[in-house]
Amino acid sequence: MKKSVLFTLFVIILGTTVLAPVHAQDDLIYVAVEPCRLTDTRPSEGGTGPLPVDSSRNFLVYGADLSSQGGNATGCAHPREGSGLEPAAISAYVVAVPTASSGPGHVTAYASDGAVPGNALATVNYEAGQVNGNTTNVPLCIPGATACPTDGQMAVIAFSSEQHVVIDVQGYFYPLSGDDQVGAGQWEGTGQGIYMDGTTSQVTDVTANLSQEGNFIYGTAQFTVTVGVNDPVTQVGQLSGHIQGNAIKGLFGGCTGAAPECVGAAILDGKLTGDELFGTVLDLSDGSTGTLTLQRTSP
Repeated sequence: MKKSVLFTLFVIILGTTVLAPVHAQDDLIYVAVEPCRLTDTRPSEGGTGPLPVDSSRNFLVYGADLSSQGGNATGCAHPREGSGLEPAAISAYVVAVPTASSGPGHVTAYASDGAVPGNALATVNYEAGQVNGNTTNVPLCIPGATACPTDGQMAVIAFSSEQHVVIDVQGYFYPLSGDDQVGAGQWEGTGQGIYMDGTTSQVTDVTANLSQEGNFIYGTAQFTVTVGVNDPVTQVGQLSGHIQGNAIKGLFGGCTGAAPECVGAAILDGKLTGDELFGTVLDLSDGSTGTLTLQRTSP
């Protein structure tokens, strides 16, 4: 079969277009923030003491002053505060810090209106005397959607041993709406393809101009692809796709250009974090696969 460069364009376009979030739950868009301290339970740091064995404690995940729970005294603001949208989950770095009497165990973070997770579920595992941390996505109780505890949208429980926790929020997940232009704009980047026989292609000078209506993405893209020692070939194509939570599922076809092998169709999976996009693609015409990294240069 002729090697196809179609997959590259598809990646560029669709991948780029697609996503909005990182990855926590379906139908959510991720907005990164500068790390902000939500809590440090150590009294020396303003906290109220360790989590007792098999006991949970609630924590606020944003607010003007979080010092009462050992957090930032100037607060942590979520990016859409004032818009009426409440975060449905956060990305957080959770650190378990032992006390003098701590043994092995684990802590688990979960939505404060949810059932206590089973003992088998762990956000951070630790041994006696060990400080250990993990980045995780934590679902939240959503004010307005349910009756949330007044002392916080997130709960943390310590299993098997008492433990201090230190938690920094790194980003917030929001329900995805048609107003979120997560894929629209101009994108630029590079990529690489791998064919069934092991031949690689390099993709350069990628530009994609994308529009979004609701969760539907569409647009055009142009890129230059070089396969092996062959001369570079420039291709232009059309794409369409649909945002599904933090991913884009789409189909590309009908590209035009100088290369006669530019035929067939391709499917793409992509993930978008802010203005950066990473995607993988499969060309249905020859089974080739590719990767692509894009940067949004203008809205």
